[in-house]
Amino acid sequence: MDLRQDPFADTHFGRLALEKIKPTSPHFRLFEAGWLETGGPPDSWEIFEVIGAEFREAKRGPNKGKLSIMVPNTRRIVHLHRDELRDDSRAIDVP
Repeated sequence: MDLRQDPFADTHFGRLALEKIKPTSPHFRLFEAGWLETGGPPDSWEIFEVIGAEFREAKRGPNKGKLSIMVPNTRRIVHLHRDELRDDSRAIDVP
């Protein structure tokens, strides 16, 4: 996977997550997002988790030159409450 483009940066939840994380590296990318299940129906889920990390370019192999190697110890997780996401309910399906 090539992460030269950040897949989530232009989404509503991506912008909120980046505001909270405040990454210092230009190679920081959000790469995973989803609701945290609490054991009840989806209407009861309140926390949306977004995960990001810093990536570097591969130096050899089939992904050489692509931003595809996660830098160790740079993973960051942010939790967004349902109310934060409701500000723009058109951007994400908020139960």
